[in-house]
Amino acid sequence: MSSDDLIFIPARDELRIKQDDREEIIRLVRDITSYSKKCIFSCHRSIGLKKLKSELLEYFKILSDRLKKIRIMYITNLHLRGNISGAIEELIEFFTFAYFKNTGKLLPYNDFIIMIKCLILEKFEFIDYLIEDKELEKVDDEIEIDFIDTSDYLMGLFDCTGEIMRLSISQSTNTSGNFKAKETWENYKFLQKLYEQFIILVQLYPGISIYKGIYDNSINSKGSISFKKKLEVFESSVKKIEATLIDMLVSDKEII
Repeated sequence: MSSDDLIFIPARDELRIKQDDREEIIRLVRDITSYSKKCIFSCHRSIGLKKLKSELLEYFKILSDRLKKIRIMYITNLHLRGNISGAIEELIEFFTFAYFKNTGKLLPYNDFIIMIKCLILEKFEFIDYLIEDKELEKVDDEIEIDFIDTSDYLMGLFDCTGEIMRLSISQSTNTSGNFKAKETWENYKFLQKLYEQFIILVQLYPGISIYKGIYDNSINSKGSISFKKKLEVFESSVKKIEATLIDMLVSDKEII
């Protein structure tokens, strides 16, 4: 074997392994994104609590499998953080929306991480906390979740606000004639307060940037532009609910 082969063959094999890992991670994150969307859809549907639990638990089994594999592969594929972050944002969108819809509160980041650990450990009892606001049991096994951080949480929370807006609109256009002005008003107040906190964050860090799961403070960077666009969409969602509430009052559907 020539000296060139001694250098080239191991490098080629390493590249093949990395490419296989990349393709596998892309497949895994697609599944996480897909099943997170299915979970969100289930939360939007007008189904009973028992049916909702049943559907979510089936999705949790698949999400558990994919998260386990991501956690193992991430150790040797840190450079693929950007590929993973989009799917994690979708997962956070589901968790924060499900918790808000059933409790009217913001899901704490630390509680979200506990539930991710429960998913990986296949301890699905946390569903009672997620959709019924029962006590969340702590996880005994101190496993590390290196592929998620607060940057993902913030971006996922942005997307959750759109789901809350859609929920509010559907409540106000209920074909059964049962318009939920009180719930829509509560949704509006929640989003308004949350929006104010994001504005404070931007005032403190004018160049705040989150790109592919990485924090920065750089005005006009890709992450900064993305953050500002999401903030604009958030503001638009708040205004849509405002308009919905006004329409409900003007048309005398309900009185707040």
